[in-house]
Amino acid sequence: MVTTLTPARLTRQAAGIGLRPLHPAIGAEVTGLDLAAPLAAPVLDVLHDALIEHGVLLLRGQRALPEALARGLAAAEAPLLGQAMHQAPPPLPLAVGPTPDLPPPGAAPDPFWHADRSYAAEPALACLLRAEAAGGTIAFIDQRRALARLPAGLRGRLESLRAVHASPLDPAQRSEHPVLRQHPVTGEASLYVNPAFATRILNLPAAESRRLLDLLLAAATEEALAWRHAWQPGDVLVWDNRSVLHTACGGPGYEALRIGGDHPTGFDAPSWVVAG
Repeated sequence: MVTTLTPARLTRQAAGIGLRPLHPAIGAEVTGLDLAAPLAAPVLDVLHDALIEHGVLLLRGQRALPEALARGLAAAEAPLLGQAMHQAPPPLPLAVGPTPDLPPPGAAPDPFWHADRSYAAEPALACLLRAEAAGGTIAFIDQRRALARLPAGLRGRLESLRAVHASPLDPAQRSEHPVLRQHPVTGEASLYVNPAFATRILNLPAAESRRLLDLLLAAATEEALAWRHAWQPGDVLVWDNRSVLHTACGGPGYEALRIGGDHPTGFDAPSWVVAG
């Protein structure tokens, strides 16, 4: 039988890049790529497409976390955002920080499931971390899968709802976002609430808001959908912060990059055409 190769597969083969699934519900390991070498545009396009498809990418044994990787992913995304959403490209220069969002001091020990900066008007588009040493774990759940497990009738109701997201460190940092988020590149729907920052659903009585939010948070953190990773030195993880939740990443130290994001859009907004 003759196998027809797509342009992405041809590029992967030419560059010697492999993709290995990490979990039935999320993630892929990228093999055959040294981030210390120059990253050509076709390779970055392959990584960008794989990131959106799988939600999380793992690259092992990397000597550094180059800003060129984050900038290249942002550059691959920019024209797609411009065509599909009529938005400005992701903001550059990149936000560079020592850590992603962390639990507030004194918080009860729990996984701290969250999407980075969902309390901001424009949450992070994607996040990148490299472990400097072994130790600690991080977990991920694809919120497209979480949404698909909810009853169809409930999914329809969620299309018109919005939730408040607030920082536990500074309640003044708060935003309202759709409960169902539309991915700006693919148009896919994902559940967009998280235990760390989502505080209530708007336009519902307090008790009803609490009951519905608890139900959605349970779906968003369903154990059967979780992939957990034990950090090893040189591990690099990249995740799509728009469709994936992650836990706090305990461990000895990290390099971190965050790509600036776009304004979350729901399904009660005017329709648009996905860029091809």
